[in-house]
Formats: sequence, structure tokens, C-alpha cells
Amino acid sequence: MSRPLFALLNLALIFGTAWIGMRLYRRSNPDVSQVNGSPLLGPSVRGWYFTNLDPFEDLFARWGVTPAAITLAQLVASFVCSAAYACGLIYTGGFLMLASGTLDIIDGRLARRTGSASDAGAFLDSVVDRYSEFAVIAGLIIYFESGWLVWALLFTLLGGMMVSYTRARAEGLGQECRVGMLQRPERFVILGFGSVFSSVITHTIGGDHVLLKAVIAFLAVFTNLTALQRFFHVSRALAAEASDG
Repeated sequence: MSRPLFALLNLALIFGTAWIGMRLYRRSNPDVSQVNGSPLLGPSVRGWYFTNLDPFEDLFARWGVTPAAITLAQLVASFVCSAAYACGLIYTGGFLMLASGTLDIIDGRLARRTGSASDAGAFLDSVVDRYSEFAVIAGLIIYFESGWLVWALLFTLLGGMMVSYTRARAEGLGQECRVGMLQRPERFVILGFGSVFSSVITHTIGGDHVLLKAVIAFLAVFTNLTALQRFFHVSRALAAEASDG
């Protein structure tokens, strides 16, 4: 298959799937008033994605698949994604990244749908998320081997961990902390689609994954800015609480 034809088929698959999903979303007219959002993925975008996941959640519920099994499948998908990145299979790694992130969404929604949500399940999900994120970044570090991209990936990993930690520590202190531009869903969407489109561009017009490198630089900066945003948000809230006391 020629490279231009490969690119056209992949773009048709991606945008065709999105178009069908949007039509189904508009037809169902879902209520997004209770859906959280962010500057990058607002309530409408998240609501659209959640709506398209409903058939999969129904299927898993009918089959009796447990949320814990979905969580562990996410972990496996992340390590397979890591191996794909390490071997230079950027296109495959991007899709596996999106699949892993999707499983991370489904496990929680399935738990709530089946009434099996628990603190133990939430704890397992949080631990798996950290290992999954590390695995993906490690695969990219192995692929790029050295240079500024390795440092950018390390800062991306640090920022991702701190985004999660600031929320967990804030909630331990009784504070709400859901602010920030690059939360985990945004990170896997950006890196996943960035990998896929970078591979398509590289295999059609050449270059050495320029788009993926730009995505990594973006993540390195904005994950840490998100962590700092959460830090200042919680610091202000704690200071206000102390002054009121």
C-alpha cells in the first residue's frame, strides 16, 4: 500500500468515526449538566465521548465483566503501548494509548452503573493509573534514547504525577481540586492522537515525528503548569479557611 493511500485510509477512519459519533450524540441529546470539563475537553466533548461508550458499557455489564477486570486490562494495554513505543511503533502506540485511556473511563462508569463502586476499586484505579502513565512515558524514553526529548518526557512524567498528587493531597485536607487544563484525560488524548497523526505525517510527507516531539514539549510544560495551578488554587483555599477560622 502506498504511503498517500495509507494516510487517506487512516484519516477517513478517524474522521469518519468521529462524524458518526457526533450524529449519534446529537440524536440522543444527552444531559451534560453533570459532566465535568476543562478548557481543552469541555462538558460537550466529554459528554459526546461518554455517549459513544454506552454500548460498550452495556455489553460489559451483560457479560458480567467487573470494573476491576477493566482496570487490569487498562494496565496491560498501557504496558503493551509502552512496548510499541519502545519498538518505534508510534502509530500502534498512539491507538493503544487511546484504548488504555478509554478503559480508564469505562471502569469507573461501569462500577457506578452496576452499583459496584467501592473505595477499594477507586484505590486500585488510582494505583493502576500511576503505573500506566509511567509505562507509557518509559516506552517513549527508550525510543528516543537521549537528548532533550528524554528530559521533556521526564518532566512530563513528573508533571503528571504532581497533577494527581496535588488533587489527592488536597482532598485529604478536605479541599476540592479539579482545576487545571491538562488533567489525565487531556494528556492521553493529546499524546494518543499526537502519536497517530505524527505517524501518518511522517510516513507520507517525511520528517522524524516532528508533531510527536512538539506534543511532548507541550506536555512537559503544561502538565507542570497544571500542577502549579492546582497548588496555588489549594493554597488560596487553605489560606481563606484559616483566616475564616
